[in-house]
Amino acid sequence: MTSQKEQLSYLLKSDKDLEELIKSIPKIVPFKREKGFEGLVRLICEQQLSVASAKAIFDRLAKIVSPFEAKNFLKVSKKDLQKTGLSRQKIDYCTGLANACIAGDLDFTTLHRMNDEDLRKELCKIRGIGKWTADCYMLASLKREDIWPVGDLGLQISVQKLKKLPNRPSEMELEEISVKWKPYRTLVANMLWNSYD
Repeated sequence: MTSQKEQLSYLLKSDKDLEELIKSIPKIVPFKREKGFEGLVRLICEQQLSVASAKAIFDRLAKIVSPFEAKNFLKVSKKDLQKTGLSRQKIDYCTGLANACIAGDLDFTTLHRMNDEDLRKELCKIRGIGKWTADCYMLASLKREDIWPVGDLGLQISVQKLKKLPNRPSEMELEEISVKWKPYRTLVANMLWNSYD
């Protein structure tokens, strides 16, 4: 892995617009999640919710699923899962994920060895996991250096501000804008999230 200092140096040469962004962040706090079942469940909790709401739900969930493993998740009744604030739909997603882990349909050792594209495709086979969740898993759980979740609202708003765009960029536009930040788009995403928070 390339050091953060080297990545920042490369990014500044690639795009001068990042200079002000870098100066505005005293310390870059990376988006981190656990690997495996726990990390994916937390990301499912975070879909379409504020960071604070998702954290509250996940914290309640972690109290009743201990240790946080697929087999223990399946032991908890739907009623108790609903009491955490997790929606019926997300309970179904997490249950499907837990079953896939136990059945061996999702093997994290194999998954983690895959390239970004194959890993994304594999995760997206699971109901409730789309491109955003798969990308955030690679970025926050696996710490891959060039992940860019174009479906993230926070990134769209932050890039609009950074590039002084009249409108929020579409996913396609966000992808095009990010080309000059390759192969270190994860760091740019983390900086933009830091500035958005």
